[in-house]
Amino acid sequence: MKMLNKIIGSSIAIAAVLAFSASTTQAQNLLVNGSFENSGLITPNPITPTGPGAVNAGWALYGATAVSDMSSSPDSPEDGVYALLTQNNTWGGAGTYQIITPTIQVGATYTFSIYALTDNGLNPNYSTPIELILNFVGPWNGTTYPTIATTQSAQDDTFAFQPGVDTWSLLSVSAVAPAGAYGIDIQPQTINGNAPAGAPPNIYFDNASLTVAPIPEPSTLALLGMGLAVPFYFIRRRKS
Repeated sequence: MKMLNKIIGSSIAIAAVLAFSASTTQAQNLLVNGSFENSGLITPNPITPTGPGAVNAGWALYGATAVSDMSSSPDSPEDGVYALLTQNNTWGGAGTYQIITPTIQVGATYTFSIYALTDNGLNPNYSTPIELILNFVGPWNGTTYPTIATTQSAQDDTFAFQPGVDTWSLLSVSAVAPAGAYGIDIQPQTINGNAPAGAPPNIYFDNASLTVAPIPEPSTLALLGMGLAVPFYFIRRRKS
């Protein structure tokens, strides 16, 4: 009986170590300056991803009213001191993007998450103004990083997002990396095309992250399976 307990304990320990290793890898944030704290990694509008220099360089803002500030809000940042404020009453969108080139794992699931809040209410005609975009891009071709696949929360369906009113809400979108992907282009943006004139909602973003749930190596899966199967083998053997 003591030997059986030791075997079961060892098997559970192996499984726990493997699970911990997987969760640690998944928790790593691949974004640069995810909480918008380093102003040197935020480039004001106008900017376009026109070259390798735009990659792994932090945030690029677009839309005339996108600024990294929360000092005028009665609410506090979700993390740190700063947040990204967007004020928009056009269909053009206002927000930010970041292109990064981690080692893309084809078949792995990437999740882009960000917190959002409004401190002056929502547009009564457009209560879901937030769109999250996750693009997988190919290598630089001399002109741009071509889009391989796009996942986004469409503005006209149930996947559009609503920010919390004076309370930070966590929003996210996930996608599986396709073959040929070289990097990732992520964008949080707001669109308020029919907002009341001169009074667009203040929508803040903060504490963004991009994480990956890697595909376990075959050897890891085999080891985990063996670790979980050993106790059942001995239990069945004792019963027989």
